Amino acid sequence: MQISALIQPILLLSSLLMTVPACGLMNAQLIVYDQQGIRIAIEKDPTVSRASPPAYNNHPAELSAENIQGLLEVIQVSGWSGTLVGMVATPRPVPLFTDKQLAAISGHIASAFKQAAPTERVYFSLPKPDVSYSEDRTEGSLFLRGRYLHVVVTDHVSVIRADTGGGDSKDIRDTKGMKLWIAGPAQAATVPDAEEPRWAAFETVHVSLNLKEVLALHNQAHRVVVGGEGVVSSPPSRKLEQHGASQENLQLQVRELTSSNLELRGRLDEQNKRMQALTEELEQLRVELDRSKPKRTPSRKVPAQ
Repeated sequence: MQISALIQPILLLSSLLMTVPACGLMNAQLIVYDQQGIRIAIEKDPTVSRASPPAYNNHPAELSAENIQGLLEVIQVSGWSGTLVGMVATPRPVPLFTDKQLAAISGHIASAFKQAAPTERVYFSLPKPDVSYSEDRTEGSLFLRGRYLHVVVTDHVSVIRADTGGGDSKDIRDTKGMKLWIAGPAQAATVPDAEEPRWAAFETVHVSLNLKEVLALHNQAHRVVVGGEGVVSSPPSRKLEQHGASQENLQLQVRELTSSNLELRGRLDEQNKRMQALTEELEQLRVELDRSKPKRTPSRKVPAQ
């Protein structure tokens, strides 16, 4: 009777666990939009609980589709598969999203921000444009916290998927040397250490924007003066700030070259240090080997009888 009494609660608990959906045991997503390969969703933000005390997001947030487009159109990405390509040629940054992609997702991202909770963030995943099929995708997440929009990117279609060999799935640690850039005149925000999100282990590619500053620049760029009065117009997003564009491009190229040269110099210094350490180890081994060899005593000649 006692054994039966113990088994019954265990069976009941097992049956309850079987009724729990699998998505409830994992990091479930609330799908906001999922059509034509584009997915916009709301997911749990791992950076909230990684801070002590927890750092909550400013969600839900009221942002228009135009606000979202103005924020995301300044973000650029560069990268490569493997380190050899990066040492030979400097990767050129490209927009994180195309104009067509921005037009397709801005409204849905704005809707997701209105639904997200303070412990959640907005997830995006887009297929490679203008191709019938490709495994490469643009993926990442967005969240608002304090004065900043934080953007983390885990993959981008402009960077060729690294060959893992044998058809293995992509290693989440392979960020393809990606870097995020901000197109002028906007600038990446310098976030104080106290407000910097505590990023998840493999979310190393991220950038932050000062929300009000970037939106002010976006609105200013879209304002034209007609008859002495300010009238808001909406030209294509990539035709902004034509005056001085060449100077901004030149500054961007200088920053790219400087960053690449510093990285290359660091790699060469590291290799030189490793070579020096190996040389010293080999010399030490040679000395120890010489010491360990037994010394030969001169053989005595036996006199002839």
